[in-house]
Amino acid sequence: MLALADQIAVELTGGSTSPGTGTPAVDGLAVNPMLVWNPTPPAIDVYPADPFQNGIAFGRGNNEIFLTVRARVDTPDHEAAQDLLLSLMDPVAVTSVAAAITSDRTLGGVVERVDVEGPTDYGVFIDPGGGALLGCTWKARVTP
Repeated sequence: MLALADQIAVELTGGSTSPGTGTPAVDGLAVNPMLVWNPTPPAIDVYPADPFQNGIAFGRGNNEIFLTVRARVDTPDHEAAQDLLLSLMDPVAVTSVAAAITSDRTLGGVVERVDVEGPTDYGVFIDPGGGALLGCTWKARVTP
């Protein structure tokens, strides 16, 4: 989860910039390698998916694990929040979460391969504290 979150953070906040601007692709984006209950948006968290594992053999290339990558946004302007979320969902945008996930399919040599499905679940996510944020999810398929 840490390697995946680090890669997303580098691509969208520190490593990948909008063409010609020299600024992060997503200003103020927080990326966390664990499920975050009450994030400060815009935020992405990475946590075990359901199901978490396919295969029972351990070792490089013998099984797959699945991780949920969830983006949540909110601004005083709900149209701006939707625009931001749609840009994260856009597969060819500089802000693409899917492109960030697959920018290095080995996550810096930590895994054999990572693939991504989605985005899905576009809608409102209710946090345990009662907050509601617009968001969506991707499923990362990781071959360790």
